[in-house]
Amino acid sequence: MSFSASQTGAEGEAGAPTSAAARSRAETRRRLIEAGTELFARDGLHGTTSTQIARAAGVAAGTFYLHFPDKQALFRAIAFDALARLRERLALGREHAAGDREAVVRANMETLVAFAGEYRDLVRIVFGRGHEAGAVAEEMADALFPGIEARLRERIAEGLADPGLHPAVAAQSLLAMWTRVLAWWVEDPSRAPREAVVETLVRMHPIYTHERAR
Repeated sequence: MSFSASQTGAEGEAGAPTSAAARSRAETRRRLIEAGTELFARDGLHGTTSTQIARAAGVAAGTFYLHFPDKQALFRAIAFDALARLRERLALGREHAAGDREAVVRANMETLVAFAGEYRDLVRIVFGRGHEAGAVAEEMADALFPGIEARLRERIAEGLADPGLHPAVAAQSLLAMWTRVLAWWVEDPSRAPREAVVETLVRMHPIYTHERAR
């Protein structure tokens, strides 16, 4: 699976629409998201137009702009829905590994790598060599950064990470490493077994290295 429309909801919708007009609008939005997801995965962000998305969704070109101002806005909705799903999975993994810091690190890395494998086209477009996503990639990185920094601060304060680390610098470094490694791996998963990617990222994590150095 790349990044599937069946897993991508409409950003900003809360609950099922009640009126016929609202249901119709929601269905049109769903079809646009589904069409955009398939075309972005196949042709990339630069290779896809809003007109093509509208045509694939079976609606008029003007209808597209009733839902999204441009294709980047549609892509952003898809990307941030996936990010929300990633956060849910990370939180669940941390919950299951509670009480064991190394287990938490491993659960996080397993979740990241599994997510990258499942949403490989999204990861490739957002974080790959072509830098297709531009501002969306920066927004996603900015959204991820505070949580990583906050957890590092907590671990340093608890004596579970090197006290010489600057939390913000370390968080930026980790985020850059993870996104680059995952984008590199999804380009060609034969480059390394999934288990090796997970294990290497675990061993490079500052909590793991600090525990081993003690």
